[in-house]
Amino acid sequence: MHYRLISLFSLLVITALAVCAQEVSGYVNVRDYIAKAGNPADHTEAIRAAIAESGKQRTFGLLFPPGYYRVSDTIDISGVNEVVGQAYPRIEQTDPEKDIFYSNSAWRKTVRGMSFHSGRDQVALGNKNTDQGFLLVSDCRFFQANGVAVRFIRDKDWGTASTFCLVEKCTFTDCAQTLISVSDQSHLRDCWISTKVKQDNKAAIENYGVLTCQNILGVPRVSHNDQRWIDNYGTLTCKTFRFGGEGAGFTPVVNFAKYQPKLWGGGITLEDCYVSALGNNKRACAIYLEEIPNQIIIKGCCLAGVPAVKVNPNLDLKKYFTGVRPGMLNFDIAGNFGEFSGALPTEMITAAANRTVGAIDYGDKQLSPAATKKALAAAVATAKRIPAAPEPGVMTYGLPKGQHGHRQVTDPAGYIEITPKTHAWDLNDMLDGITELTSAYLAMAPVGDDVVLMSRMDEGSYPHLRIRNITVDLDKTPYLTWRLKDNGVKGGHQAMKVINNATDAMTKLMEDYNTDQFGYYAYDLRKALGVEHGTVTIDLKLYLCGTRITGPQSFVKINKGEFFLIDFIRLEAE
Repeated sequence: MHYRLISLFSLLVITALAVCAQEVSGYVNVRDYIAKAGNPADHTEAIRAAIAESGKQRTFGLLFPPGYYRVSDTIDISGVNEVVGQAYPRIEQTDPEKDIFYSNSAWRKTVRGMSFHSGRDQVALGNKNTDQGFLLVSDCRFFQANGVAVRFIRDKDWGTASTFCLVEKCTFTDCAQTLISVSDQSHLRDCWISTKVKQDNKAAIENYGVLTCQNILGVPRVSHNDQRWIDNYGTLTCKTFRFGGEGAGFTPVVNFAKYQPKLWGGGITLEDCYVSALGNNKRACAIYLEEIPNQIIIKGCCLAGVPAVKVNPNLDLKKYFTGVRPGMLNFDIAGNFGEFSGALPTEMITAAANRTVGAIDYGDKQLSPAATKKALAAAVATAKRIPAAPEPGVMTYGLPKGQHGHRQVTDPAGYIEITPKTHAWDLNDMLDGITELTSAYLAMAPVGDDVVLMSRMDEGSYPHLRIRNITVDLDKTPYLTWRLKDNGVKGGHQAMKVINNATDAMTKLMEDYNTDQFGYYAYDLRKALGVEHGTVTIDLKLYLCGTRITGPQSFVKINKGEFFLIDFIRLEAE
């Protein structure tokens, strides 16, 4: 019996060692480079040498075995995909003004199993808004950060925005701030946070993007003025977050995100949370509103002796909600318990319900009706001087280099013109995702056989022209074709969608970000609609998009008064 137990134990040990060896085999061991450097007291340069070697070998990443590591400068971890610690190795920054780990080109990066001590920011990661980014900080311990324990970097305009950021299974102790989040999707989950003992007029967490906090055990250390858990400048969801009552606790959320009157805006949701906030007398509530967001939802929460919401008394609520479109506000408190948990401030709800709903005042961003008329007349005059493109055109967009598609039909017997005289062209749709008419963004005028489509707005968006009820004989003229005249416009880009009116199915034919978007476009509607023969009725949506993205942080806008000139839109034969 004992022999069998010993054999089983030996098998488990061997298996564990084999798994461990397999796990670390693809990593550069930092201890090897410390030994090569003669085991110095400062490990900064040895760690950098290990990172450089990892980059040369293209290994999985960097391995910190158990032990103590001292650094005196920031370590740039851009050269490794993953930093892994065994048994929570302690890495300490001796300079309180320097970060520990930093990378502003972190596309997909993982930091796990480490214990961070002192320094300014302990893990600071970001990128230049690189698509499909994923940043993971997992199973780490953070102590005494003078700045932020985990900071996701906002680099200029859109830095890190398109990145999924995840912080999980971590503990935070006595850090000036726990997290700064800037991405379109960030998650903080399954963590313990004990705030800094001396924290004055600062939030433990700052959110500038979309952040979800879930399963958080929060321990407030109440000692200073205006302490709070989260400053929100974006969209925030907290589920099962213990905003603890030690020292009477302090305010869970202070909101700085003002509602958006015409599109998806910021919001705050607290669900199944414990709220104690009497330690911040100025903001003794669950959510304190410096500004009012589009949405506030509080449900299933315990509010310990504080109201759900307070509004900054300096806000003029009588005028605050003027112009907010229908359906853009949602305030709901349900199923909470606590002496003051029952309702939102009456003056806020009354002001929102009695607001004046009308056209949005864009100020100088938008051409006024009189200025639009004047600019449109100037555009028409310019359009009359622009020569027609040489014919025939050949479809090349979206095809491999050197390949060609449909060739333009030049015999009038082989095509049908789609013009404002033959079909209904209008700007009466709502913008995609925005409760505002496209006519607020675009103006249109015929110029002989051409059409001017002009921007009224100095604001990047996706307004479109809609052409309705086009009958297509797929056996005779199955190709949808169009071309813009080259009027030298540099900003914006175009897109085209087709709607099968019988099924309401919509297909995007193209979205062209190219600098030269004045070529000939042709699409086989039989393939686009999945219908081989017969007659169909379609609508077209032609987009004059306000911004052309030319790089990770580079874009060109179309200015108000600038225009596209539609040479033709046709149905063509094979």
